[in-house]
Amino acid sequence: MVDAHVKALRTLCTRKTVNKDEGETLILKWVHQLLSKALKIIDDFMLKISEANKIRSFLTPPGTRGTGKKDVGASQSPLQALIAVFTIGSLILVSPSADLKGIIPLLHTIITSGNSESKTKKLSGMTVSVKQIAPSLYIQSWVTLGKICLVDGKIAKLYIPLFVQELEKSDCAALRNNIVVVMVDFCVRYTALVDCYIPKITNLLCDPCEVVRRQTFILLSRLLQRDYVKWRGVLFLRFLLSLVDESEKIRHLAEYLFGNILRVKAPLLAYNSFVEAIFVLNDCHAHAGHSEAQGGLHGGSRLFTIRGNDGKSRSRRMQIYVSLLKQMAPEHLLATSAKLCAEILAAATDGLLNLDDVTGQSVLQDALQVLACKEMRIHSSRGADSSADMEEEGGDSSGAGALAAAWGRVVSQVAKKNLIQNAVPIFIELKRLLESKKSPLTGCLMECLRTLLKDYKNEIEDILIADKQLQKELIYDMHKHEAATKTRSNAAETISGCSNGVQVKLQRKTGTEADKISATARSVLKEVNRDSATPPLRSMSVPKIKSVADRGVLKDKKSNVELYSHN
Repeated sequence: MVDAHVKALRTLCTRKTVNKDEGETLILKWVHQLLSKALKIIDDFMLKISEANKIRSFLTPPGTRGTGKKDVGASQSPLQALIAVFTIGSLILVSPSADLKGIIPLLHTIITSGNSESKTKKLSGMTVSVKQIAPSLYIQSWVTLGKICLVDGKIAKLYIPLFVQELEKSDCAALRNNIVVVMVDFCVRYTALVDCYIPKITNLLCDPCEVVRRQTFILLSRLLQRDYVKWRGVLFLRFLLSLVDESEKIRHLAEYLFGNILRVKAPLLAYNSFVEAIFVLNDCHAHAGHSEAQGGLHGGSRLFTIRGNDGKSRSRRMQIYVSLLKQMAPEHLLATSAKLCAEILAAATDGLLNLDDVTGQSVLQDALQVLACKEMRIHSSRGADSSADMEEEGGDSSGAGALAAAWGRVVSQVAKKNLIQNAVPIFIELKRLLESKKSPLTGCLMECLRTLLKDYKNEIEDILIADKQLQKELIYDMHKHEAATKTRSNAAETISGCSNGVQVKLQRKTGTEADKISATARSVLKEVNRDSATPPLRSMSVPKIKSVADRGVLKDKKSNVELYSHN
């Protein structure tokens, strides 16, 4: 309502005057009048709070007597003060050249009231926090101060650090949400000033409040699409955790951002940051080449890590890895595989990655699982996707398909060559190292190697010619795995057949039992209907009932059934 009234007044003043200058003069005139009235309302409210606090401080003990009237007097006009603060913000946006004398000091007093480090508190005598007495007024004061900073660069330079400080320490979700919106506007208006605070803003991607997390994600995504913020380092790696957020809405937003927007805008980003993401998510500092980057990235905080070797943590990390792999072209998958072997597996064999550290073991295990996952394998469907993309762009479908097929064959040959010449020697050395340490990761390594070589079963003897023992173990594991797979499939078929057979048998058994019952019923009827006469009652074995109180008839009061005694 306040915004609507302010805009209506501006329109009326503009149309009432002949030229633009007269209109601006008239607008400035009534803006100053409203600012003076709003300032008086806020000043009176703050004065009431100060007086009530002073009276309360002289009581012994404080607040035991005479507090009711003062508290009522101090809380009579918080709504008026709130409206006045909001009106100031609306007026500043309508008339940026308005005189702010007296407004900035008053807003500063409100947002710093109750702060023990504030000099304003000592000068003004404010010993009560407005945040506790009128939290809505406190929050709106930050928003209004943000609007003032948007129209005055000098004030913005002074107060942007204060906004960031409040963003970090505030325990109010509504205030954090509002400050995020203000900081994003600052980023558009004063990009150079806010760029150094982007890592602190991204901390809210792990905020306890879902609304704040979603708001931060959406606003930062818009900045990234408009190139006010660049996809680099900290920002990309912190966005990864949104892919496994507790909120389903945030997960869907993240999947759309990575799967649609980033894939077009920065197709190499997933490939360039993949290995670093493994170290970041595991909070691993056990690698000599990545420890410095990790220290600068986290700054002592583990908000953006999924540290742990339990099943849930591994599953969440793997979900992120799979999302990144899906964005890569076949050649990038091949290059990522080579980087994993060189920077993690080879680093472990050379001693650069400390395997005695828990996070180092998690990094190695993640790398082995990524190398073995189905998303890492180069399928013909990827070439078909590329062909479809070329068709959509207007290319020849037959030519595009042939080109994609040829490219797929080239990449497959290169992948095979890389596996034989580079990956297998590293796996052999790593296996010897893990066996010497009696590491439980040996099984994970053998599983990974079995998955990588299952397409080359006929060539294993040539590929693993340098290690006959590993060759035998791998062939044995493959046969064992195939046997287990076959056994499971046979068991599944057997169970399926048994379930069908059981249903048929149950139907047959049900029919047979019904036949038996009907036959029994027929035999009973035959016995009943025989020509022999029914024997007399006295010849039957019937229990005798003695009479009570020398009466021959016992009457049941409830059922009125007569029972005769037979002597």
